[in-house]
Amino acid sequence: MITRKSTNSIVILGLALIFIILGLSNVLFLILGIIIAGSFIFISGAEGIYGLFFMLPFSPIMKLAQGGNTFFNILIAIYILRMIFLNQKTKMSFYQILSILALIIFSLLNTGDSSLIKLVELVIYFVLAFLVMNTKENIDVRKLLMFFVAGIIIASVLGSFSDLIPGLSGFMQETRIKLEDGDVIGRFSGIQTNPNFYTMDITIAIAALLYMIGVKKHRWYDYVLVMILLGFGILSLSLSFMLAMGVVFILYLIYKIVQLSKLSFNVNVILRGILFIALTLFIISEISNLPYMNIYYQRLGIGSFVDQSLSDLTTGRSDIWSDYLSLYLSDWRIFLIGVGYSVEAYNLRQAHNYFLELLVHLGIIGTILYFNVLNSIFMPFSMKIKGRMLCLLPLAALIFRGFGINLFFRENFIFYLIVCALIIADYDSFDNLRIPRNGAADEK
Repeated sequence: MITRKSTNSIVILGLALIFIILGLSNVLFLILGIIIAGSFIFISGAEGIYGLFFMLPFSPIMKLAQGGNTFFNILIAIYILRMIFLNQKTKMSFYQILSILALIIFSLLNTGDSSLIKLVELVIYFVLAFLVMNTKENIDVRKLLMFFVAGIIIASVLGSFSDLIPGLSGFMQETRIKLEDGDVIGRFSGIQTNPNFYTMDITIAIAALLYMIGVKKHRWYDYVLVMILLGFGILSLSLSFMLAMGVVFILYLIYKIVQLSKLSFNVNVILRGILFIALTLFIISEISNLPYMNIYYQRLGIGSFVDQSLSDLTTGRSDIWSDYLSLYLSDWRIFLIGVGYSVEAYNLRQAHNYFLELLVHLGIIGTILYFNVLNSIFMPFSMKIKGRMLCLLPLAALIFRGFGINLFFRENFIFYLIVCALIIADYDSFDNLRIPRNGAADEK
Protein backbone atom coordinates (compact mmCIF):
# COMPACT_ATOMS: atom_id res chain seq x y z
CA MET A 1 0.00 0.00 0.00
CA ILE A 2 1.41 3.37 -1.05
CA THR A 3 0.68 6.07 1.54
CA ARG A 4 0.53 9.80 0.93
CA LYS A 5 3.77 10.19 2.91
CA SER A 6 5.50 7.64 0.66
CA THR A 7 4.20 9.43 -2.43
CA ASN A 8 5.55 12.75 -1.17
CA SER A 9 8.91 11.13 -0.50
CA ILE A 10 9.03 9.72 -4.03
CA VAL A 11 8.17 13.11 -5.54
CA ILE A 12 10.82 14.98 -3.53
CA LEU A 13 13.55 12.42 -4.19
CA GLY A 14 12.54 12.25 -7.86
CA LEU A 15 12.89 16.02 -8.12
CA ALA A 16 16.31 15.86 -6.48
CA LEU A 17 17.36 13.14 -8.93
CA ILE A 18 16.23 15.20 -11.92
CA PHE A 19 18.43 18.09 -10.80
CA ILE A 20 21.35 15.72 -10.16
CA ILE A 21 21.02 14.40 -13.72
CA LEU A 22 20.85 17.96 -15.07
CA GLY A 23 23.93 18.63 -12.94
CA LEU A 24 25.94 16.37 -15.22
CA SER A 25 26.18 19.31 -17.58
CA ASN A 26 25.77 22.19 -15.11
CA VAL A 27 27.18 21.99 -11.59
CA LEU A 28 24.58 24.44 -10.21
CA PHE A 29 21.84 21.90 -10.85
CA LEU A 30 23.92 19.25 -9.08
CA ILE A 31 24.24 21.45 -6.01
CA LEU A 32 20.50 22.17 -6.08
CA GLY A 33 19.75 18.44 -6.30
CA ILE A 34 22.02 17.73 -3.32
CA ILE A 35 20.29 20.50 -1.33
CA ILE A 36 16.84 19.04 -2.06
CA ALA A 37 17.92 15.49 -1.18
CA GLY A 38 19.73 16.71 1.93
CA SER A 39 16.68 18.71 3.05
CA PHE A 40 14.47 15.64 2.66
CA ILE A 41 16.85 13.50 4.69
CA PHE A 42 17.13 16.16 7.42
CA ILE A 43 13.37 16.73 7.70
CA SER A 44 12.54 13.01 7.60
CA GLY A 45 14.62 12.16 10.67
CA ALA A 46 15.13 8.41 11.13
CA GLU A 47 13.15 7.74 7.95
CA GLY A 48 15.76 9.69 6.01
CA ILE A 49 17.50 6.33 5.62
CA TYR A 50 14.99 5.55 2.87
CA GLY A 51 16.29 8.55 0.94
CA LEU A 52 19.89 7.43 1.42
CA PHE A 53 19.11 3.98 0.04
CA PHE A 54 17.34 5.51 -2.96
CA MET A 55 20.25 7.84 -3.73
CA LEU A 56 22.99 5.23 -3.14
CA PRO A 57 22.99 3.83 -6.73
CA PHE A 58 23.47 7.39 -8.04
CA SER A 59 26.56 8.06 -5.92
CA PRO A 60 28.91 7.57 -8.94
CA ILE A 61 27.42 10.61 -10.76
CA MET A 62 27.09 12.85 -7.70
CA LYS A 63 30.55 14.22 -8.42
CA LEU A 64 32.15 17.20 -10.13
CA ALA A 65 34.20 14.85 -12.30
CA GLN A 66 34.84 11.14 -12.77
CA GLY A 67 37.10 9.81 -10.03
CA GLY A 68 36.35 12.71 -7.69
CA ASN A 69 34.77 12.60 -4.26
CA THR A 70 31.05 11.93 -4.23
CA PHE A 71 28.55 14.37 -2.72
CA PHE A 72 26.69 11.33 -1.44
CA ASN A 73 28.92 11.51 1.63
CA ILE A 74 27.35 14.91 2.39
CA LEU A 75 23.94 13.25 2.52
CA ILE A 76 25.32 10.65 4.94
CA ALA A 77 26.79 13.44 7.10
CA ILE A 78 23.43 15.25 7.16
CA TYR A 79 21.67 12.11 8.33
CA ILE A 80 24.26 11.43 11.02
CA LEU A 81 24.17 15.00 12.39
CA ARG A 82 20.37 14.98 12.36
CA MET A 83 20.22 11.72 14.29
CA ILE A 84 22.89 12.70 16.84
CA PHE A 85 21.73 16.19 17.73
CA LEU A 86 18.00 16.26 16.99
CA ASN A 87 16.77 12.72 17.58
CA GLN A 88 16.58 11.96 21.29
CA LYS A 89 15.44 8.40 20.60
CA THR A 90 18.80 7.41 19.13
CA LYS A 91 21.74 6.38 21.28
CA MET A 92 24.96 4.43 20.88
CA SER A 93 25.68 1.79 23.48
CA PHE A 94 28.84 1.82 25.61
CA TYR A 95 29.99 -1.40 23.92
CA GLN A 96 29.57 0.14 20.46
CA ILE A 97 31.54 3.23 21.44
CA LEU A 98 34.35 1.16 22.93
CA SER A 99 34.51 -1.17 19.91
CA ILE A 100 34.87 1.64 17.41
CA LEU A 101 37.34 3.52 19.63
CA ALA A 102 39.51 0.41 19.79
CA LEU A 103 39.55 0.20 15.99
CA ILE A 104 40.33 3.92 15.68
CA ILE A 105 43.26 3.74 18.12
CA PHE A 106 44.64 0.63 16.41
CA SER A 107 44.34 2.30 12.99
CA LEU A 108 45.99 5.55 14.12
CA LEU A 109 48.98 3.61 15.42
CA ASN A 110 49.27 1.68 12.16
CA THR A 111 48.26 4.20 9.48
CA GLY A 112 50.15 7.01 7.78
CA ASP A 113 48.81 10.54 7.44
CA SER A 114 47.96 9.97 3.78
CA SER A 115 45.45 7.25 4.72
CA LEU A 116 43.66 9.13 7.50
CA ILE A 117 40.85 10.10 5.13
CA LYS A 118 40.07 6.40 4.64
CA LEU A 119 39.88 5.92 8.40
CA VAL A 120 37.56 8.92 8.76
CA GLU A 121 35.25 7.58 6.02
CA LEU A 122 35.25 4.13 7.63
CA VAL A 123 34.27 5.58 11.01
CA ILE A 124 31.50 7.66 9.40
CA TYR A 125 30.00 4.57 7.77
CA PHE A 126 30.08 2.64 11.06
CA VAL A 127 28.45 5.53 12.94
CA LEU A 128 25.73 5.59 10.26
CA ALA A 129 25.04 1.88 10.86
CA PHE A 130 24.98 2.37 14.65
CA LEU A 131 22.46 5.21 14.40
CA VAL A 132 20.18 3.34 12.02
CA MET A 133 20.20 0.13 14.02
CA ASN A 134 19.86 1.88 17.41
CA THR A 135 16.93 4.14 16.59
CA LYS A 136 13.79 3.40 18.57
CA GLU A 137 11.64 4.38 15.61
CA ASN A 138 10.40 1.54 13.44
CA ILE A 139 12.18 1.25 10.13
CA ASP A 140 10.07 -0.67 7.62
CA VAL A 141 12.57 -3.03 5.99
CA ARG A 142 10.26 -3.63 3.04
CA LYS A 143 9.85 0.09 2.38
CA LEU A 144 13.61 0.55 2.64
CA LEU A 145 14.10 -2.29 0.16
CA MET A 146 11.64 -0.78 -2.32
CA PHE A 147 13.49 2.57 -2.29
CA PHE A 148 16.79 0.73 -2.85
CA VAL A 149 15.40 -1.38 -5.72
CA ALA A 150 13.82 1.68 -7.33
CA GLY A 151 17.18 3.46 -7.25
CA ILE A 152 18.99 0.47 -8.79
CA ILE A 153 16.47 0.10 -11.63
CA ILE A 154 16.34 3.81 -12.46
CA ALA A 155 20.15 4.01 -12.43
CA SER A 156 20.29 0.96 -14.71
CA VAL A 157 17.84 2.52 -17.16
CA LEU A 158 19.91 5.72 -17.19
CA GLY A 159 22.99 3.65 -17.97
CA SER A 160 21.14 1.98 -20.85
CA PHE A 161 20.42 5.37 -22.43
CA SER A 162 23.64 7.12 -21.44
CA ASP A 163 24.20 8.45 -24.97
CA LEU A 164 20.94 10.41 -24.76
CA ILE A 165 21.75 12.09 -21.45
CA PRO A 166 24.12 15.08 -21.73
CA GLY A 167 27.24 14.67 -19.62
CA LEU A 168 26.54 11.11 -18.43
CA SER A 169 28.96 9.37 -20.79
CA GLY A 170 31.81 11.36 -19.24
CA PHE A 171 31.21 9.58 -15.93
CA MET A 172 31.05 6.13 -17.46
CA GLN A 173 33.89 3.91 -18.57
CA GLU A 174 32.76 0.73 -20.25
CA THR A 175 34.55 -2.43 -19.22
CA ARG A 176 35.29 -4.84 -22.08
CA ILE A 177 36.35 -8.47 -22.24
CA LYS A 178 37.98 -10.39 -25.05
CA LEU A 179 36.51 -13.80 -25.83
CA GLU A 180 38.28 -16.89 -27.11
CA ASP A 181 37.17 -16.18 -30.68
CA GLY A 182 38.71 -12.72 -30.54
CA ASP A 183 35.46 -10.78 -30.17
CA VAL A 184 35.49 -7.86 -27.73
CA ILE A 185 32.27 -7.49 -25.74
CA GLY A 186 31.21 -4.58 -23.55
CA ARG A 187 29.99 -5.30 -20.03
CA PHE A 188 26.96 -3.41 -18.74
CA SER A 189 27.37 -1.72 -15.36
CA GLY A 190 24.55 0.81 -15.16
CA ILE A 191 26.06 4.20 -14.34
CA GLN A 192 29.01 2.65 -12.52
CA THR A 193 32.40 1.88 -14.01
CA ASN A 194 32.78 -1.57 -12.45
CA PRO A 195 30.32 -4.38 -13.31
CA ASN A 196 31.17 -6.26 -10.10
CA PHE A 197 30.31 -3.29 -7.87
CA TYR A 198 27.13 -2.74 -9.91
CA THR A 199 25.98 -6.33 -9.51
CA MET A 200 26.79 -6.28 -5.80
CA ASP A 201 23.82 -3.92 -5.31
CA ILE A 202 21.66 -6.23 -7.40
CA THR A 203 22.79 -9.34 -5.49
CA ILE A 204 21.71 -7.94 -2.11
CA ALA A 205 18.45 -6.60 -3.54
CA ILE A 206 17.48 -9.95 -5.11
CA ALA A 207 18.37 -11.91 -1.96
CA ALA A 208 16.26 -9.52 0.14
CA LEU A 209 13.32 -9.76 -2.27
CA LEU A 210 13.49 -13.56 -2.16
CA TYR A 211 13.36 -13.35 1.62
CA MET A 212 10.19 -11.25 1.37
CA ILE A 213 8.68 -13.74 -1.07
CA GLY A 214 9.70 -16.72 1.06
CA VAL A 215 8.10 -15.40 4.27
CA LYS A 216 4.99 -14.19 2.41
CA LYS A 217 5.56 -10.48 3.00
CA HIS A 218 5.74 -9.79 -0.71
CA ARG A 219 3.56 -8.13 -3.31
CA TRP A 220 2.81 -9.58 -6.73
CA TYR A 221 5.27 -7.20 -8.40
CA ASP A 222 8.19 -8.50 -6.32
CA TYR A 223 8.52 -11.38 -8.79
CA VAL A 224 8.74 -8.84 -11.62
CA LEU A 225 11.38 -6.85 -9.76
CA VAL A 226 13.49 -9.99 -9.26
CA MET A 227 13.36 -10.74 -12.99
CA ILE A 228 14.22 -7.13 -13.96
CA LEU A 229 17.18 -7.04 -11.58
CA LEU A 230 18.32 -10.49 -12.74
CA GLY A 231 18.15 -9.31 -16.36
CA PHE A 232 20.33 -6.26 -15.70
CA GLY A 233 22.73 -8.42 -13.72
CA ILE A 234 23.12 -10.91 -16.58
CA LEU A 235 24.08 -8.05 -18.93
CA SER A 236 27.08 -7.33 -16.71
CA LEU A 237 28.74 -10.62 -17.74
CA SER A 238 29.92 -10.96 -14.13
CA LEU A 239 30.81 -14.55 -13.27
CA SER A 240 30.78 -13.85 -9.54
CA PHE A 241 27.24 -12.46 -9.86
CA MET A 242 25.97 -15.50 -11.72
CA LEU A 243 27.61 -17.89 -9.27
CA ALA A 244 26.15 -15.92 -6.35
CA MET A 245 22.70 -16.06 -7.94
CA GLY A 246 23.07 -19.81 -8.33
CA VAL A 247 23.90 -20.15 -4.63
CA VAL A 248 21.08 -17.79 -3.57
CA PHE A 249 18.39 -19.57 -5.59
CA ILE A 250 19.60 -23.02 -4.51
CA LEU A 251 19.47 -21.98 -0.85
CA TYR A 252 16.01 -20.51 -1.40
CA LEU A 253 14.74 -23.72 -3.01
CA ILE A 254 16.23 -25.85 -0.23
CA TYR A 255 14.43 -23.68 2.33
CA LYS A 256 11.11 -24.02 0.51
CA ILE A 257 11.49 -27.79 0.14
CA VAL A 258 12.29 -28.14 3.86
CA GLN A 259 9.26 -26.00 4.71
CA LEU A 260 7.03 -28.17 2.54
CA SER A 261 8.33 -31.33 4.19
CA LYS A 262 7.25 -30.02 7.60
CA LEU A 263 3.65 -29.54 6.53
CA SER A 264 1.02 -32.21 6.92
CA PHE A 265 0.05 -33.86 3.65
CA ASN A 266 -2.06 -31.42 1.66
CA VAL A 267 -2.62 -31.96 -2.04
CA ASN A 268 -3.00 -28.24 -2.80
CA VAL A 269 0.21 -27.33 -0.95
CA ILE A 270 2.16 -30.13 -2.65
CA LEU A 271 0.85 -29.11 -6.09
CA ARG A 272 1.75 -25.47 -5.50
CA GLY A 273 5.21 -26.51 -4.40
CA ILE A 274 5.72 -28.68 -7.46
CA LEU A 275 4.41 -25.91 -9.71
CA PHE A 276 6.77 -23.38 -8.14
CA ILE A 277 9.80 -25.65 -8.51
CA ALA A 278 8.84 -26.49 -12.11
CA LEU A 279 8.42 -22.80 -12.93
CA THR A 280 11.80 -22.01 -11.38
CA LEU A 281 13.51 -24.75 -13.38
CA PHE A 282 11.79 -23.53 -16.55
CA ILE A 283 13.00 -19.96 -15.98
CA ILE A 284 16.53 -21.21 -15.32
CA SER A 285 16.47 -23.27 -18.52
CA GLU A 286 15.23 -20.29 -20.53
CA ILE A 287 17.91 -18.05 -19.08
CA SER A 288 20.54 -20.65 -19.93
CA ASN A 289 19.45 -20.44 -23.59
CA LEU A 290 19.97 -16.67 -23.80
CA PRO A 291 22.73 -15.54 -26.21
CA TYR A 292 24.57 -13.90 -23.32
CA MET A 293 24.88 -17.24 -21.58
CA ASN A 294 27.23 -18.48 -24.32
CA ILE A 295 29.65 -15.77 -23.21
CA TYR A 296 29.37 -16.97 -19.61
CA TYR A 297 30.09 -20.51 -20.77
CA GLN A 298 33.20 -19.28 -22.58
CA ARG A 299 34.39 -17.40 -19.52
CA LEU A 300 33.87 -20.48 -17.37
CA GLY A 301 35.66 -22.66 -19.89
CA ILE A 302 32.73 -25.05 -20.21
CA GLY A 303 33.59 -27.58 -22.89
CA SER A 304 37.31 -27.36 -22.13
CA PHE A 305 37.14 -27.40 -18.34
CA VAL A 306 40.05 -29.80 -17.87
CA ASP A 307 42.30 -27.48 -19.87
CA GLN A 308 41.52 -24.49 -17.65
CA SER A 309 44.01 -23.34 -15.04
CA LEU A 310 42.92 -22.01 -11.67
CA SER A 311 43.78 -18.52 -12.92
CA ASP A 312 41.50 -18.99 -15.92
CA LEU A 313 38.64 -20.31 -13.83
CA THR A 314 38.88 -17.36 -11.41
CA THR A 315 39.45 -14.83 -14.23
CA GLY A 316 42.90 -14.02 -12.87
CA ARG A 317 41.81 -13.53 -9.27
CA SER A 318 43.79 -16.50 -7.92
CA ASP A 319 47.05 -14.85 -9.05
CA ILE A 320 46.14 -11.70 -7.13
CA TRP A 321 45.11 -13.72 -4.07
CA SER A 322 48.45 -15.50 -4.17
CA ASP A 323 50.29 -12.15 -4.16
CA TYR A 324 48.26 -10.93 -1.18
CA LEU A 325 48.78 -14.16 0.75
CA SER A 326 52.51 -14.04 0.06
CA LEU A 327 52.68 -10.50 1.41
CA TYR A 328 50.54 -11.36 4.43
CA LEU A 329 52.73 -14.33 5.39
CA SER A 330 56.03 -12.65 4.56
CA ASP A 331 56.40 -10.72 7.83
CA TRP A 332 55.12 -11.43 11.32
CA ARG A 333 54.29 -7.74 11.80
CA ILE A 334 52.08 -7.75 8.70
CA PHE A 335 50.51 -10.99 9.93
CA LEU A 336 49.62 -9.37 13.27
CA ILE A 337 48.84 -5.71 12.44
CA GLY A 338 48.77 -5.50 8.64
CA VAL A 339 50.23 -2.84 6.34
CA GLY A 340 47.76 -0.06 7.15
CA TYR A 341 45.14 1.42 4.85
CA SER A 342 47.30 1.52 1.71
CA VAL A 343 49.13 -1.14 -0.32
CA GLU A 344 50.62 1.27 -2.86
CA ALA A 345 54.13 0.69 -1.52
CA TYR A 346 53.80 -3.02 -2.34
CA ASN A 347 52.74 -2.54 -5.96
CA LEU A 348 49.65 -4.75 -5.60
CA ARG A 349 46.46 -4.68 -7.61
CA GLN A 350 43.04 -4.64 -5.97
CA ALA A 351 42.59 -7.77 -3.88
CA HIS A 352 39.23 -8.88 -5.35
CA ASN A 353 38.64 -10.54 -1.98
CA TYR A 354 37.12 -8.75 1.00
CA PHE A 355 38.60 -11.12 3.57
CA LEU A 356 42.14 -11.06 2.18
CA GLU A 357 41.79 -7.30 1.96
CA LEU A 358 41.06 -7.13 5.68
CA LEU A 359 43.94 -9.40 6.67
CA VAL A 360 46.54 -7.54 4.62
CA HIS A 361 45.36 -4.07 5.67
CA LEU A 362 44.63 -4.80 9.34
CA GLY A 363 46.41 -8.03 10.20
CA ILE A 364 44.83 -10.63 12.43
CA ILE A 365 44.54 -8.23 15.39
CA GLY A 366 42.94 -5.44 13.40
CA THR A 367 40.59 -7.88 11.66
CA ILE A 368 39.34 -9.10 15.04
CA LEU A 369 38.74 -5.50 16.14
CA TYR A 370 37.00 -4.78 12.83
CA PHE A 371 34.64 -7.76 13.14
CA ASN A 372 33.99 -6.77 16.74
CA VAL A 373 32.65 -3.46 15.41
CA LEU A 374 30.48 -5.32 12.90
CA ASN A 375 29.15 -7.52 15.71
CA SER A 376 28.27 -4.46 17.78
CA ILE A 377 26.02 -3.23 14.96
CA PHE A 378 23.75 -6.22 15.57
CA MET A 379 23.71 -5.79 19.36
CA PRO A 380 20.44 -3.78 19.74
CA PHE A 381 18.42 -6.82 18.70
CA SER A 382 17.41 -10.13 20.14
CA MET A 383 17.60 -12.19 16.98
CA LYS A 384 15.83 -15.48 16.52
CA ILE A 385 17.38 -17.55 13.74
CA LYS A 386 15.99 -21.00 14.55
CA GLY A 387 13.10 -21.88 12.28
CA ARG A 388 13.65 -18.86 10.01
CA MET A 389 16.96 -19.57 8.30
CA LEU A 390 15.80 -17.69 5.20
CA CYS A 391 16.55 -14.43 7.00
CA LEU A 392 20.25 -15.27 6.52
CA LEU A 393 19.92 -15.29 2.72
CA PRO A 394 21.13 -11.68 2.10
CA LEU A 395 24.00 -12.20 4.56
CA ALA A 396 24.95 -15.46 2.82
CA ALA A 397 24.95 -13.63 -0.52
CA LEU A 398 27.12 -10.86 0.93
CA ILE A 399 29.65 -13.33 2.36
CA PHE A 400 29.79 -15.36 -0.88
CA ARG A 401 30.38 -12.26 -3.03
CA GLY A 402 32.95 -11.09 -0.51
CA PHE A 403 35.32 -13.81 -1.69
CA GLY A 404 35.57 -12.15 -5.10
CA ILE A 405 35.19 -8.40 -4.59
CA ASN A 406 36.66 -5.44 -2.66
CA LEU A 407 34.32 -4.15 0.04
CA PHE A 408 36.54 -2.79 2.81
CA PHE A 409 36.59 0.85 1.67
CA ARG A 410 33.23 0.98 -0.12
CA GLU A 411 30.40 2.95 1.48
CA ASN A 412 27.93 0.52 -0.12
CA PHE A 413 29.12 -2.26 2.20
CA ILE A 414 27.61 -0.67 5.29
CA PHE A 415 24.29 -0.30 3.47
CA TYR A 416 24.38 -4.00 2.59
CA LEU A 417 25.05 -4.77 6.24
CA ILE A 418 22.08 -2.63 7.32
CA VAL A 419 19.80 -4.60 4.98
CA CYS A 420 21.14 -7.89 6.34
CA ALA A 421 20.74 -6.80 9.98
CA LEU A 422 17.19 -5.46 9.52
CA ILE A 423 16.09 -8.65 7.78
CA ILE A 424 17.67 -10.88 10.43
CA ALA A 425 15.80 -8.83 13.06
CA ASP A 426 12.54 -9.05 11.09
CA TYR A 427 10.84 -11.83 13.05
CA ASP A 428 7.87 -9.98 14.52
CA SER A 429 4.62 -9.01 12.85
CA PHE A 430 4.62 -7.18 9.54
CA ASP A 431 3.74 -3.86 11.15
CA ASN A 432 6.30 -4.07 13.95
CA LEU A 433 9.48 -5.31 12.39
CA ARG A 434 12.03 -4.52 15.05
CA ILE A 435 12.28 -5.49 18.73
CA PRO A 436 14.86 -3.90 21.04
CA ARG A 437 16.95 -6.38 23.04
CA ASN A 438 15.60 -5.03 26.33
CA GLY A 439 12.06 -5.85 25.27
CA ALA A 440 10.81 -2.33 25.84
CA ALA A 441 7.97 -1.26 23.63
CA ASP A 442 8.70 1.31 20.98
CA GLU A 443 7.74 4.81 21.88
CA LYS A 444 4.77 6.17 19.96
